Amino acid sequence: MILFDLPVYQLIMSIFGTSKLMILFMKLLTTLGSTIVIVTGILCVGILIKNKKYFKIFIIANLIGVILNNLVKIIIRRPRPTQTMPLSYEDSYSFPSGHSMMSTIFYGLIIYYIFKYVKNRKLKVFLSTLLTIIIIMVGISRIYLGVHYVTDVLGGIILGIIYLFVFTKLLNKYENKAK
Repeated sequence: MILFDLPVYQLIMSIFGTSKLMILFMKLLTTLGSTIVIVTGILCVGILIKNKKYFKIFIIANLIGVILNNLVKIIIRRPRPTQTMPLSYEDSYSFPSGHSMMSTIFYGLIIYYIFKYVKNRKLKVFLSTLLTIIIIMVGISRIYLGVHYVTDVLGGIILGIIYLFVFTKLLNKYENKAK
């Protein structure tokens, strides 16, 4: 994996550089996939959306995602990168990236509902593109900060997509039965 991970890490560092402003920007980006931001987002769904069913769906989807992420981390037990310049500190296992996986699940579920309920095509494309960029940039920030290998981030995103696909299929089946 070093043959893939290290060159991509070096490429990311060469593209973004290591200025204090860039480090601060990447730390800001990484918070978009943090527990506090995702929990706050879930609470906002609960406050802003009249139908509390969606609040429950966001809680269930993300709780199962956290459990799945931690389970995979315990099974794989991959240590954090040591050959990168650590610009942040983490003490859990490395694979899969929890920030990447949970960003994919949280923002991906929002994208799912955007495609399901937003009628305006331009708004739908704009919002889903913006949220997709956030998912990707959270992943890049984790690599940049030296706390994950590229394969940790890719694994987190892929697991998040697979989980989200299964979750929304089951959700659709459940909603169709309830009608």
